[in-house]
Amino acid sequence: MPLETRQQDGVTVVQLSGKLDSAVSNDVTEQLNTLVNAGHSKLILNLKELTYISSAGLRSIMVVAKLAKEAGGETRLCAPNGRVLKVLEESGFSFLIKIDSEESQSLAALRS
Repeated sequence: MPLETRQQDGVTVVQLSGKLDSAVSNDVTEQLNTLVNAGHSKLILNLKELTYISSAGLRSIMVVAKLAKEAGGETRLCAPNGRVLKVLEESGFSFLIKIDSEESQSLAALRS
């Protein structure tokens, strides 16, 4: 899965789209880890275009969130659709990683 990334106010915004499952999770983890290791430890994962997430996809997000935190940053999720949000909530992710309904909320939180 190719990741679309952009910088905004010192924050790296990553657009995830399609399915985040075992077929692509290792590649996504590798790409996200590369970003954090390059100094981009303030991350927003925009899930607006993500249609499906499996346990392997959840693991990818947890791995990068931990790495970003260890680097002094933070990872926030934003704009998940109903199905993806349900998986995040049922898996307990909402207690581990901040989930915002809009990207602008995530940006405001990471700029402060």
